[in-house]
Amino acid sequence: MSGVAQEVAPAGTERMRANPLPARGYIGLAMIGVCLAIAVLAPWLAPFDPNKSDLMAILTPPSLTSGHLLGADDLGRDILSRILYGARPVMLVGAIATVLSLVLGATLGIVAGAGPGWLDQFLSRLADVQMTIPGLVLALLALSLFGTRLENLILILAIEAWPLHFRVARGYMQNVRTQGYMEAAWLAGVPAWRSIWRHAVPGLIPLLSVTASISAAAIIMTEAGLSFIGLGVQPPTADWGLMISQGKVQLGSAWWLSIMPAVALGVLLVGVQMLGDALSQKFMVGTRGTL
Repeated sequence: MSGVAQEVAPAGTERMRANPLPARGYIGLAMIGVCLAIAVLAPWLAPFDPNKSDLMAILTPPSLTSGHLLGADDLGRDILSRILYGARPVMLVGAIATVLSLVLGATLGIVAGAGPGWLDQFLSRLADVQMTIPGLVLALLALSLFGTRLENLILILAIEAWPLHFRVARGYMQNVRTQGYMEAAWLAGVPAWRSIWRHAVPGLIPLLSVTASISAAAIIMTEAGLSFIGLGVQPPTADWGLMISQGKVQLGSAWWLSIMPAVALGVLLVGVQMLGDALSQKFMVGTRGTL
């Protein structure tokens, strides 16, 4: 790497590091961490087998004396245990689908922004077509055709979310490729992929962290919605969206069946949203004037 290329490297990343994360970002991160912890530690935290029925405990309301702190469902299964285990598919689908969509969208965005015009036009039109199709409609169609296995659900949600990351990566790359530090690196004989990896990707990561939080919230909501209508996680597996659906018919007499998993889902979504807002504030302040 030449000295010229190193001297003109962007300072935006350093400025962004100097901006502290707002307090709500740490609160959101803590809420997400709690959900992740209960998903990982569910076998040790759950007081009962989440799929074991107890006929003597059918529709037991939340109580400190019955042993069912959050009540039991219409099959006598402990709600607390099912909520703890229900965090697993939600966190698994949300995390993997978000990472896959991020990698796919960012890679295609960098290729489009740095590649020839015809490739940029093709990928951009592909993303436009993808964004014209409502995500839930696409998921419903794909899952009805290919089945409701967890792998299919993750793949479909990832494909649904990639255009957001693509647009951000493409726009950033189109701006960066004309900057002096990139031109200096190319004139010095540095391979294009290496200069992109060294100079463009570090500045793109903060922006993608914001889009990742946005898509993660959307993916979690879509997963819960699909489970709610029976096309996501299948019974008897515990899942928050599925639990909300199963309890809706008895909402008046046994409110805890739907309300308890809805609260758990709400905590996760609020945490993701708070973290996303904090990251947006931190990084957009750092990048103001550079894009």
